[in-house]
Amino acid sequence: MQVWNVKSILEWAINYFKGKNINQPRLSAELLLSSVLGLDRVNLYLNYNRVLNKDELALYKKYILKRLENIPIQYILNEAYFRKIKLRVDNRVLIPRPETELMVDKVFQILKLNSGMEKIYILEIGTGSGAISISIAYEISDELKISGELWEIIATDNNPEVLGIAESNARDILGSSRTGKIKFVECDLVPAGNSDFLKEYKGKINLIVSNPPYISKEDYKNLSPEVRDYEPKNALLAGKTGLEVYERILKEIKPYISGDFCYILFEIDPARRIPLEQITRDIINPEEITVDRDYNQRDRIMSIKV
Repeated sequence: MQVWNVKSILEWAINYFKGKNINQPRLSAELLLSSVLGLDRVNLYLNYNRVLNKDELALYKKYILKRLENIPIQYILNEAYFRKIKLRVDNRVLIPRPETELMVDKVFQILKLNSGMEKIYILEIGTGSGAISISIAYEISDELKISGELWEIIATDNNPEVLGIAESNARDILGSSRTGKIKFVECDLVPAGNSDFLKEYKGKINLIVSNPPYISKEDYKNLSPEVRDYEPKNALLAGKTGLEVYERILKEIKPYISGDFCYILFEIDPARRIPLEQITRDIINPEEITVDRDYNQRDRIMSIKV
């Protein structure tokens, strides 16, 4: 009978994934085995001779079979890492990408340049798993050296089940004291009409942050099966041009923009930078638009100084 230790099972799984053309075969094999054994990836290699027991082998086999269906690792394990936090995720929420982490860096960069505010109001539109808002709340005290009384985050989403996931993540990660600093609001982008929300936050928002759907209908058809078949369509597909949601956001956030200072941060499709800049100028006539590049040197984070 074959005795499987960490070294032998990893080598087999990596080669098996390669033979089946699974994306990132080594990473897939390592992350799935790390979860089965309760080890991080570094410690896998420090425990090369550890022999897997029957239950561990059965669970690893189950994960491998799911991965062969191109199910994303994060959905198999129901967890995703983002900056300094671990989030619970499933196929109702978009898997947070490393590029999106740069949005949080940009938030802190802008706030450091505009210190001295009595209170900072941050609005995230389309929070999904809560990755951006929770990361800001998790890191803001260390980054800005300010107390919890001096900031507030409002996170919106149009799906109550998704908001439930974000709220659960906030409670697990932030604890009771800081969870209350994020107000989760169910609405389509922002509350419409003459709402109590508008009355409360009119002219107050200093930072509007969003990673909205920005895939066009044509591009959606060409997404990898791993993304197209498993991640939520409404978090990816924007419409015919890919610019539709940006345009709606720019129109609907106008009443909330603070007169003291306000920036809008968008994650963008590099191919649509120019038309998005033009739409932004047409709708809100900003003072300045800049774009930062991601880890692959592609235009990714648009900062709009209103």
